[in-house]
Amino acid sequence: MVYIKPGTYWMGDNQNLPDEEPAHPVSITSFYMDIKEVHIWHWQKVSSWALKNGYEFSVKMHDEGGGPKTGPYWYTDNSELIFPMNMFSWYDAVKWCNARSELEGRSPVYFVDDSHIEIYRKGEIDLSESQVGWSLSGYRLPTEAEWEFAARSGSYGLKYPWGNALDGSRANYYFNGDLFDQASTPVGYFNGTQLISDAKNSFNGESYKATDQISRFGLYDIVGNVSEWCWDWYDSSWYNAYGAKLKNTRGPSADVVLANAKTGPLTRVARGSNFRSRPDADYGNQIRIAYRNSFLPNSTLRTLGIRCVRADIEDPLWHDTVPLDNFPNWFLLDWFGYYWLSDQSWIFHYELGWIYPSGKGSYDNWLYFPKYGWLWTCKYAYPYFYSHNTDDWYEYDEDNIEFGWFLKSTNLEKIRIGREFP
Repeated sequence: MVYIKPGTYWMGDNQNLPDEEPAHPVSITSFYMDIKEVHIWHWQKVSSWALKNGYEFSVKMHDEGGGPKTGPYWYTDNSELIFPMNMFSWYDAVKWCNARSELEGRSPVYFVDDSHIEIYRKGEIDLSESQVGWSLSGYRLPTEAEWEFAARSGSYGLKYPWGNALDGSRANYYFNGDLFDQASTPVGYFNGTQLISDAKNSFNGESYKATDQISRFGLYDIVGNVSEWCWDWYDSSWYNAYGAKLKNTRGPSADVVLANAKTGPLTRVARGSNFRSRPDADYGNQIRIAYRNSFLPNSTLRTLGIRCVRADIEDPLWHDTVPLDNFPNWFLLDWFGYYWLSDQSWIFHYELGWIYPSGKGSYDNWLYFPKYGWLWTCKYAYPYFYSHNTDDWYEYDEDNIEFGWFLKSTNLEKIRIGREFP
């Protein structure tokens, strides 16, 4: 992820489509954003864990008789699974964000209740703003205002992230001339090695030297490739509302949208255009940063993907630990085990012995072993630990009848770092 500094910018465009007007100032606090769109391999890794831990998704993967569109058969430079994830609904998107958070040990942000007690893991629920833990550390969809702020990279008046001129070597859109025409490209494909050939809308992109299209904020594919689900309900007149100009605006409520809507069902915003987006003026030039699109929240399209954000906040160390009833100072951390907490922050871990933990949440843990030094682990990595002393990884030998033994990953050498007594 890349850190997006706080700032104020002009959102919208006064010279194109009515739903982009009026351009208006919006202030955004800092946040983190995925550098690239979530690819299929990452989605599968998280969802495979999620399905074993109480989550349900409507999207079907290939082994279930469905699945997203992967890369073409001829693509051999890398895995066909590093193409952007697609064919999933808005509901699946927010549930997947929660699963990614839980898997990595962060606080999930989407709940089925206003009290933020029951985590959203199942079903198709049209969440409201009050059901989101905006100040928690977990992953979520960007608001429309956050997305456009990141896409503009601190500039106003530009049609595209790179400027006002368009050619096929810049992004993946309708007939731009890349080798994957009429389909998505691998995430981050436009990194200076992209190949462009003559095509209807390439605008001579094949004549330009390919350059790295990472944005000034450090993002790839912020326009083109796949459109990206956002949090907001879509309202064509929202930019005229007072709430659209508030700091960290999160879009209209469903009630406001219904009150303003003349026809049609409720839809959610998606931003960033896609490989079928048209640059033609007759279509509103869909490649522009300001272009707004929306879909039914249960839509599943090959042109729809996801890019996650998270708040600029970190959890307290082991925030989700559980105290043990009738055992003072004893706690259980689901992925790490039982430990006793002293008044000086030293802990006695049931299997590893005396250690000093330092770090954030369950995703950044430094553990000091008195006879060895510092090791790093997290919920995502455990039972593997990284050592600065040897620049190597060690796996905790959980099957050993004696506590405290580790196996060095490079040569399986045994070393007793932790507890040396029964």
